[in-house]
Amino acid sequence: MRGHTDEPQTPTPGSAARTVGGITAIAVLALLAWRYPFAVGAAAVLAVVLFMHEFGHYVTARAVGMKVTDFFLGFGPRLWSFRRGETTYGLRALPLGAYVRVIGMSSSDAVEPGDEHRAYRVKSYPRRLLVVCAGSLMHLVMALVAYVVLHAALGAPALEENRWQVAEVMSQRDGVTLPAGTAGIEVGDRIVGVNGVVTEDWNAFVSQVQARPGESVLLEIERDGARLATAATLAADPETGRGLLGVRAAQAVTYETAGLPTATARAFADLGQAMVDSVRGIWSLFVNFGDVIDRIVSPPGDPSANDDLGTRPLGVFGIVDLASDTSWGWSERALMFAMVNVFLGVFNMVPVPPFDGGHVAIATYERWRERGGRDRYFSDPRALAPVVAVVVTALALLAIGLLYLDIANPIDL
Repeated sequence: MRGHTDEPQTPTPGSAARTVGGITAIAVLALLAWRYPFAVGAAAVLAVVLFMHEFGHYVTARAVGMKVTDFFLGFGPRLWSFRRGETTYGLRALPLGAYVRVIGMSSSDAVEPGDEHRAYRVKSYPRRLLVVCAGSLMHLVMALVAYVVLHAALGAPALEENRWQVAEVMSQRDGVTLPAGTAGIEVGDRIVGVNGVVTEDWNAFVSQVQARPGESVLLEIERDGARLATAATLAADPETGRGLLGVRAAQAVTYETAGLPTATARAFADLGQAMVDSVRGIWSLFVNFGDVIDRIVSPPGDPSANDDLGTRPLGVFGIVDLASDTSWGWSERALMFAMVNVFLGVFNMVPVPPFDGGHVAIATYERWRERGGRDRYFSDPRALAPVVAVVVTALALLAIGLLYLDIANPIDL
């Protein structure tokens, strides 16, 4: 369906096809949301993140007097649009982000004579920098807000020394049925006693369980600050004869909140550290590119694909998969939201086109050529076309490779 105009419009086969396509896309999304609510929710949040990136460009471009002709949510075939003033707003079939079109982004772009004064290329150096950096700034703002909410409301996760909690509940192992799956034990529980014996220490717990194969035991569990009890009949390891319950452990996590002033200070500290970590991660990606490729081409189920998370990049599918893990709480999701935003903001400033950092580099080079009161200099975009082609191709191949890696060898945190 087309947007409203002053003149009545007659439906066309193209508009009907877009309407059908839009209805189909909505139906598919609704079906996926019903079947995989967390995954679709995580994907929707990621789409909003990319939308807000472009919204930053849109707002700042309008604010400094540039002409914005298009602002669309999604990519691919147009489903719906309307024109308000000089800008066409709309929705496209694939909700994987957004894009904004500003006139005169390069010296070769055709611009109407009456609009030349509103083209990106004729604006001052500070205004051009503001517009091209606005997307990354939006990522940092979103990350900062998430960190504040994390510290002030949700609680920042912190590992506890010498305390453990259940990280996985198993129903079977090597053909042996394990009682943990039917005993009501949940991920995040702390089993603090077995038959009255205190098991705050993991080794003490293991000793108590292994010494009682086939016995019915009373487990004391700590969950969300409350104590409860459950009974379980322990299985026996067919090889060693030792008792088995069926849980894996991880270091215990507590969630700490603070007042708004302290939470804000901690949020800024976290933001700074995340920016440093992102720069290091990007540098590691290039320095250890051979290791990255080895992981991408690893066969399904290869344990070496995830043996070093420092050189194991995560793609969009992997991010959505982790964020949709039902064992994660809102604190973990808020932390990932913040970290992903920081990384996107920093990565987008790599000084190579077509990244926004490439536009910063071009604008800075043009400014340098104008030093000493020289005439305005416009770089030739044709000289950078091969660089853009190489970068886009590399990113496409990397995205495909990471999609395979995330599916064939998913990270299990």
